[in-house]
Amino acid sequence: MTSQESSDTMNTSSQLPAPKYTPELKIGFDFLYYLSVLAMVVGAGFILVVGLSIPAEISERHTDIEYLFNARVITNDVTAAASEIMQVDGKLKLNNTSGQAAFFIANTDRILISGIFSLLAFYNLRKLFANLATQRIFDLENVAYVKKLGLIILVYSIVSPFITYLCGMAILAEIGEFHEQLQLSPYVSIPIEGILISGALLVLAQILEYAFQMKQEQSLTI
Repeated sequence: MTSQESSDTMNTSSQLPAPKYTPELKIGFDFLYYLSVLAMVVGAGFILVVGLSIPAEISERHTDIEYLFNARVITNDVTAAASEIMQVDGKLKLNNTSGQAAFFIANTDRILISGIFSLLAFYNLRKLFANLATQRIFDLENVAYVKKLGLIILVYSIVSPFITYLCGMAILAEIGEFHEQLQLSPYVSIPIEGILISGALLVLAQILEYAFQMKQEQSLTI
């Protein structure tokens, strides 16, 4: 694309009004982006301060660990029917464990790894809405931002379940049998929603690219 073609496209785009609420959404995504940066810095400090203060002696540890697990709660009553065993799937808080590495693993995944993906998503969203707010609608940068956002969500949706499962295994390997009435196992999930959303965004990126090309062709025929 020549500089003249790019200029024609920018001039055509600037004549279009900015989509409604884009300036407000841009401010909102800016706020979420910088809030995520602050949360990651504070979270990293929390992990270091609390984690390094955990006693080396296992008998002196009373570590609280919050993470995703599959759990079965077994009743004390030996005559109870099997149907009365309660199945729990999701985030559990385990108080007074003997974990040290488990604390670092749980919080590194929960705060830092998830935070990095959130930062990448908010970065592309704020860039996209910055363009839309300044009437740069038919711009190849917007295609790139939407495509990157779809890929970020897709990668996170695929990688996150494996990370959660492996971290769960590592945590349970350290803390052992937490309670005789609580059978824990690594959390297993299939993030269908994230995969569908990422697919929709990647298709949207293709549509935006086609729209950009059509606008280019129209501007060249005038």
